[in-house]
Amino acid sequence: MSTRTTFEDRLLDELKKEIGRREPKASVRPLFAARRIAVVAVACAAAWIGTVALPGSPAESTAVAVEPRGDDGVMLTVKDPSISVAAQHDLAEKVSSWGIDVTIDVLAPGYVCERSKVTPIAVIDSHGRRMPLIPLKIGSNIPLHRGNVLAFENTKGSKWPRAVEVYKTRAEAEPCVPVKVTLPDD
Repeated sequence: MSTRTTFEDRLLDELKKEIGRREPKASVRPLFAARRIAVVAVACAAAWIGTVALPGSPAESTAVAVEPRGDDGVMLTVKDPSISVAAQHDLAEKVSSWGIDVTIDVLAPGYVCERSKVTPIAVIDSHGRRMPLIPLKIGSNIPLHRGNVLAFENTKGSKWPRAVEVYKTRAEAEPCVPVKVTLPDD
């Protein structure tokens, strides 16, 4: 197990720090708090991507690695969460020989597959309105076995998949039924 902090861990730490800094000022300038959080998130993402993209960085150039395991399965290691749709198709070819089906869905912004069961996070836009923020769901080490379905859920216009999920099936992969993400009424 690696002791190296992940992008998600660093992003969460930065968001916690930002929330701590804005709490005393929340009633004075709530509009800028959401912007600062977004700026911090983008800065963290840019810093992380920069370390991956720089020559001589510890990361390899491929986004994912597939290694056979002793239990007739494979381990999918996600090294770079910005897995392109083309790379997803290449991966589908690799894992199909192990009896693993892959679905790749590209959805309009604001939509997710019904099977994802997403719980959105409420954020405030620049006009003070509550809007849903759809969280990413990408693991770094994903064990796969014959009969599993590896599902990539992409948002049109984004280079990051919104979700990389695995589920078991006895027949065919479950089709993606697009659902608009909304916030529950309070």
